[in-house]
Amino acid sequence: MARGLQVASVAVLSGLLSGCVGLSPDGGLSPVAGLTRAELGKDVVKVADDASAGEAQRRAEELLRRPLTSDSAVQVALLKNRGLQAAFNELGVSEAAYVQATLPPSPRISLSRIGGGLELEVERQVLVGLFDLITLPARAAVAEQRFRAAQLRTAESVLRLAAETRRQYYRTVAANQRVAFMQQALGTAATASELAKQLGETGGLNKLEQAREHAF
Repeated sequence: MARGLQVASVAVLSGLLSGCVGLSPDGGLSPVAGLTRAELGKDVVKVADDASAGEAQRRAEELLRRPLTSDSAVQVALLKNRGLQAAFNELGVSEAAYVQATLPPSPRISLSRIGGGLELEVERQVLVGLFDLITLPARAAVAEQRFRAAQLRTAESVLRLAAETRRQYYRTVAANQRVAFMQQALGTAATASELAKQLGETGGLNKLEQAREHAF
């Protein structure tokens, strides 16, 4: 009986091996990058080594040497945000867990004589291996769902960062414009105050009107 179960285990194992998946070169980032490019027209880069870190730094510095726009601000944020890089790393971990879940259990051979006899012990070991093999597709499906969900969460993080960057950019532009307006208004008021003083000295403006101009 143990011999038959071993043969069945090998047959199931051979069928499942063809369904195994492998790690992608970018840690599962391709769908996220495609969505980012389609929705934002921007690139995302996973900083995995010194070369990719140097390239991201070079691109960011090149953008910052030009007049900053909302689009270039978003691209710089996508290249340099540490929180986003952490999300990319978590996605890679999720992909590794998915790949691991698709792998068949490693074969184990253990021979020992227990009271019931050697054959019964071997049969028990094979049945444990069969359970792992039979439940492998279900466990792989669950792991795949978790991995796809991680990809969606990562894409959401990218889009949220882009939206927040644009919002902060326009807030900063508006604040700078308010400052410029206030400076212009202050200069105009100072000129009017000086003119009121001169008019007062020549008698063209009474004291009350001069005080109003100075107060303004």
